[in-house]
Amino acid sequence: MPAFFSEYNIFVSIGSLAGLVALSLVVFYSMQLIPTFKEANIANLNANKKMREKSFYSPTVRNGMLGSGLGYLVNYFIILPLTITFEFTSVWNVLFSIFIILMVYDFFYYLMHRFLFHGDNHFFKTVHAVHHQMKNPSRGDSSYLHWLEGTMGVLLFGFTVGGLSLIFGKFDLVSIVITMWLYQEINLHNHAIFETDTFPFKTLHKISADHHRHHVNFNKGNYSSITLLYDWIFGTYETEETAPLKQL
Repeated sequence: MPAFFSEYNIFVSIGSLAGLVALSLVVFYSMQLIPTFKEANIANLNANKKMREKSFYSPTVRNGMLGSGLGYLVNYFIILPLTITFEFTSVWNVLFSIFIILMVYDFFYYLMHRFLFHGDNHFFKTVHAVHHQMKNPSRGDSSYLHWLEGTMGVLLFGFTVGGLSLIFGKFDLVSIVITMWLYQEINLHNHAIFETDTFPFKTLHKISADHHRHHVNFNKGNYSSITLLYDWIFGTYETEETAPLKQL
C-alpha cells in the first residue's frame, strides 16, 4: 500500500459523521424551544408541503440528494479518512480550522457559482437553472437541484478539506464536525423562510434575505454560500435596492 494511504482511518471518518448527526439533532431540537425558530420551521415545512404537491418537485429533490450523497460518499470514504484525526489540540486550533476551511471553500464556491454556473457555459448554466426554478425558496429547496450540482458542491467542500490538510496537517475531529455542521446549516438557512427581522434575529433574517435576492432572477449576484464577503470584494453584492424581494 502506498505510504500516502498508510494514514487511512475510516473510524475517524465514521466518528465525524456520528458527531455531525448528533450535533445536528441537539441543535435542531434545542432551537425548537425558542418560539421564533419553531415558527420559522413550521413556515418552511408548510411551504415545502405545498411544493411536494407538484409532480416535478419530489423527483428533482431526490436526484439532488442522490448527487449530494455521491459527493458525501467520496468525502467520508476517501478524503476524510486521510485528512482528520481523533487528536485534539486546542480551542484556538478548532477556531482557526473552522475559519480557514469555510473561507477557502467559499472562495472557490464563489468562483464556481459565478463563472461556471452563471457564466457562458451553456451546459452548466442549464444544470444550475434547475435550482433557480425556485424563485422564493424555503429550507427544503436547498436540495432542489440537478444531481451534478449537488455532487460538485459537496466534493468542493471535501477537496477544500483535503487540500488544506496538505498545508496545515490533519484537522481534528471536533473541528470537522463543527465545520460540517456550519457548512450544511448555513446552506439550509440561506434558502429558508425567516421573516423575523428584529433583535436578536436581524442578522439571521438578513442572511436568508440576501440569498433570496440571488433567486430573484438568474442574473443577480450574491454568489457566495458561507459569507457575502467575496461578493462585496468583487462587486457582486446585491441589496434591496438592486434586487428587491418584492419582485418575487
